[in-house]
Amino acid sequence: MNKLLIIMDPKHKQQTALSRGIELARATGASLEVVAFVHEYLEVLPPDPAVHKTAKESLIELRQQWLEQMLALAECTDLSITTQTVWEKHIHRWITERCQNNAITAVVKTGNRSETFLYTPTDWHLIRECPAPVMLVAANKWNKAHPILAAIDLSSDKPVKSALNNRIIDQAWHLAKAMGTDLHLVHALHTSVVLADLDIIDPVAQAQKREETLKPKIEHLCHTWQIQPEHVHIVSGPAQKVIPSVANTIKADMLVIGTTGKTGLAARVIGNTAEKVLTHLRTDLLAIKPAE
Repeated sequence: MNKLLIIMDPKHKQQTALSRGIELARATGASLEVVAFVHEYLEVLPPDPAVHKTAKESLIELRQQWLEQMLALAECTDLSITTQTVWEKHIHRWITERCQNNAITAVVKTGNRSETFLYTPTDWHLIRECPAPVMLVAANKWNKAHPILAAIDLSSDKPVKSALNNRIIDQAWHLAKAMGTDLHLVHALHTSVVLADLDIIDPVAQAQKREETLKPKIEHLCHTWQIQPEHVHIVSGPAQKVIPSVANTIKADMLVIGTTGKTGLAARVIGNTAEKVLTHLRTDLLAIKPAE
């Protein structure tokens, strides 16, 4: 990791994203760009451009002072840090543009774990649209969290899927190495509940057969990335349930997962696995898109 973009959260007393970013920067040598956002509706003020300008400048100055205070409390003068406060209502647009025009290794932000069909919060926009990997930091994590967990999909031999798996494992491997912890892999074996209920298939036998066919892939991954076989978790069930369950079992410090980056109505109706997983997860998540 070379440069992390840290998003401050003035709504929360504990700046978990900042703390995580500082921890990662110290472990990896990355520099930090820390940004705070501010936006208020100024329609209640007199319709005078000068008045509006003064109000905006005052609000930005206050937020910047708060930002500097948070950094002082974090005691991170040993790191390379730049700061700025931005007047922006739709912060995902600013973040996405910033990542498009700058060499940002990852965006680090406190996660917001809720969504309705008609309202898409900033987290989902970033997962779908941001070109850089997005790390959503959990406000309340499992205690004594240690390993890094990489969620991969071994069900397809398509080059794009294999490439994304490699990107996920590579990022997770480097994080585990930097943090001095173990790397685990998880793959969910999808089984048709309808066919199982109709006794058309034996889900246990099918899972065993499919796991047997995956052995060469698993052995190759273990050899390539020096992963212990017992750290590879192959579990039957839907990914959105299997992945958080395994993360809970091993008390993962972070989950690294791929996302297709669907947008628009398709994303809201179908959803990305990363988004479905996030609603059940109690640890940090790093969402990575396929290489363009």
